Amino acid sequence: MGMIGHLKRIPEQRLSSLIHGGEDLYAYIHGEEGEELDLDKSWQGLHYLLCGDPYGGEGPLFDALMGGRPLNEGEEEDMIVRYLTPDQVRDVAEALESIERKDLARGFEPDDMNESGVYPAPDWNEEGELDYLLDYYEPMRNHYRSAAEAGEGMLIYVT
Repeated sequence: MGMIGHLKRIPEQRLSSLIHGGEDLYAYIHGEEGEELDLDKSWQGLHYLLCGDPYGGEGPLFDALMGGRPLNEGEEEDMIVRYLTPDQVRDVAEALESIERKDLARGFEPDDMNESGVYPAPDWNEEGELDYLLDYYEPMRNHYRSAAEAGEGMLIYVT
């Protein structure tokens, strides 16, 4: 099964309702509303390619997959849901627009990724591992672009 990354677009008004407790977070996540992108297990590898670090990074590129503020922090849940505001989504979308697939590939350091324990590959030197990550980049970039154009926020979570 594994840990699957998700990015779910959310209208600003709905996000505000979730932030202020006026709506059930889990009903929204599991509901039909809002466009969701399933990143499969690529999320931490993509983060590494964007930031050069398995957990750290700066600015809007960090926010794309590891950023945001928790909506359910302190709750006894096995899934933390973080959110980005529409302004943060625009910043992320802008930052991603300047990065092409070939640029992202330059950040691929399989030995360092192995040493750092970047999820999910047991050995990043295996054939196809970079392509696996890169195949999720364009859908992620498009997802952020569409959300930014619509003035939406983003929910980020791993199931």
